[in-house]
Amino acid sequence: MKKFLSVLLFAVAFLSSCATLPILKSSSNKPTLHDLPVVQHFEANGGIRSVSLSWIPVSDPRVEGYIIYRASNGKGDFKELVTLSGRYKASYVDDGGFLKHLEDNTDYFYKIVVYSAKGKGPESKIVIGHTAPPPQSPTSITSQSGLPRMVVIKWKPVEDKSVIAYDIYRSLSKKGPFKKVGRVNGHMNTFYVDKGLQDETTYFYSVVSVNYKGVDGKILAYTEATTKARPISPTGIKGEIVGAGKLKISWLPSPTADVVRYKIYRGISPDYLSYVGSVSSAKLSFVDKGLSPGFVYYYKVTALDKDGIESKTSEVASVKTKPLPLPPKGIRLQQLDDNSVLVEWDNGSSDTVKYEVFRRYYIVIAKKIADTTDTKYTDKDVSGNTTYYYWIKSVDQYGQESKPSPVASIKTR
Repeated sequence: MKKFLSVLLFAVAFLSSCATLPILKSSSNKPTLHDLPVVQHFEANGGIRSVSLSWIPVSDPRVEGYIIYRASNGKGDFKELVTLSGRYKASYVDDGGFLKHLEDNTDYFYKIVVYSAKGKGPESKIVIGHTAPPPQSPTSITSQSGLPRMVVIKWKPVEDKSVIAYDIYRSLSKKGPFKKVGRVNGHMNTFYVDKGLQDETTYFYSVVSVNYKGVDGKILAYTEATTKARPISPTGIKGEIVGAGKLKISWLPSPTADVVRYKIYRGISPDYLSYVGSVSSAKLSFVDKGLSPGFVYYYKVTALDKDGIESKTSEVASVKTKPLPLPPKGIRLQQLDDNSVLVEWDNGSSDTVKYEVFRRYYIVIAKKIADTTDTKYTDKDVSGNTTYYYWIKSVDQYGQESKPSPVASIKTR
């Protein structure tokens, strides 16, 4: 809507300004009066989408103005172009009219007559105005490959002095389609950097001249360039357990010389991995912490070069965290002659390095009473006629505790 209003206001302003111009309504129906003078030295000079017309003004006081006719050929298909009031007028520029323009590199034919209050005079000689061709576009274009996500384009300036800018076009194929991606202002400015491109991709470019009336030239030359390649991916991904909820991921280095970091990705599915950390290129391992026991995790690694370009991902490796040890089983209780309580149990799993013994009596008084590497423990801190409840936990080399064993109870004498 805003664009429509802008155009409408422009049209109103233009038409209002036209009211002050020396242009009359069509005089085509006026009779020809052969006693009126013929316009002399009528000339046409072509320009950029325009033709400039000039003549010697007629001094005859009967003359009120001029009628100019235009045709696209010299065979007589002339149509009235404009009526100008005032016999002292001596020039007119044909630029095609409102919201129109003359075609480039085209012949236009003109003739002119004077007019009076009673009629119009004899026709002048026919003159030809040839509009200028489109501006010359560069024919020598070069580009630089191997840059990170960018291409540098250079060209030689054209000799056409009407050129004030250059439009840059880009395509993924030499056959097109080409899309305008930028403009460089200035006749002698012949350098453009195309940024934000895809890695390791070939692009085709052309440069088109633009003159001071906004006319584009034609595509005359091409150049192609390929952006910097991605680093080579690291290989040999593997993992190992290094602690409770800890996995060490290691890999072989990328052979790409300017790699500066490695990025590590993790997930619980090989298809969905997210970023968890990075290390400098001097390190070839990463310790992942805070993981759940007994879970399988999947990892992949990428290389990152000095320009921030990331390699494709490595192969995916899977590794399982250390599970919790199994709880002891077969809890057995026996009160000895000295009234102490002997607690015995069977080992739950081979990865156990010690056991934690827990005791409770009454309802809520519970605590750990011992750490031991044996599968039995003698509790001497007991009272008579009291019910005690015992349970055991296994502990592995990383300090992970098992779930509690089944609870066993005894009432002392």
